[in-house]
Amino acid sequence: MPITRSEKSKVVESVKKDLKAYPIVAVATLQNLPSRQYNAIKKKLRGKAVIDVARSSLLRRAIDEGRPELKELEKHFVGSTALVFTNQNPFQLFQTLKGAQSKTKAKPGQIAPIDLVVPKGETNLAPGPVLTELKNAGVSAKIQGPKVVIDRDSTIAKKGDVITHDVASVLSKLGVEPMTVGLDVLAVFEAGTIYLKDTLNIDNEAFMQELVGAHQRAVNLAVYAEIFNSVSTPIIVTKAERAANALRSIVDKPAEAKVEEKPAETPAEPAVAPAETPAPASEAPAEKKE
Repeated sequence: MPITRSEKSKVVESVKKDLKAYPIVAVATLQNLPSRQYNAIKKKLRGKAVIDVARSSLLRRAIDEGRPELKELEKHFVGSTALVFTNQNPFQLFQTLKGAQSKTKAKPGQIAPIDLVVPKGETNLAPGPVLTELKNAGVSAKIQGPKVVIDRDSTIAKKGDVITHDVASVLSKLGVEPMTVGLDVLAVFEAGTIYLKDTLNIDNEAFMQELVGAHQRAVNLAVYAEIFNSVSTPIIVTKAERAANALRSIVDKPAEAKVEEKPAETPAEPAVAPAETPAPASEAPAEKKE
């Protein structure tokens, strides 16, 4: 619906007011964002950020008249564009908007954000024409009793593929919502610097693990090189104290008493009994004369 010149001026003035009120300004796209999700996002952002949605030409005019230093942001206007104003830093704002995203069903013509896989297992679908629909979408299915069963994992669209009518219909029937909708932040301006989406999209958990690992390596290096600071000094002192205690225990250990070695005694030769002299043979008795 066309708006009058007066209404356009009011929109521009409203955007200029927000441009002056907030230091951080982001460009976001509302492409494929249903009104229900948009209203939910606005509710979540209440007190944290302000969203201005208008024609790109009016947003450009507001920037040119209100804060010309944001001119570079206009390069990121794509499709249905919104300006987001906040006092949060760019990374906080990105995480806030990312957390406000929600899942929704796929529509024909949309681009698959990931590989879309229908997992093996039972479904709640009753046998009938749906079996043909599943096969047309590339799903391996069969009838088992009163239900349709997926007999193996089936990839029905690769990341980057255009989602067909058959694929969108099957995903809807199976209750799969593969699409993420929300305010898609493209760029954020802060103090003369423009941060792009790829820079802002940080995995907080992985980043914290890397940070903890880097801190531990730095502490180890400081201890090894004896670089004294508030973290390494207590460790270095404790390490030195342990080494000193270990050395003291060696130095103060009493000498072991020496055991005098006695010369080995030569074993006495066993006494040998003298050989007995054989007794002289007795004389033969004299013959008796008759």
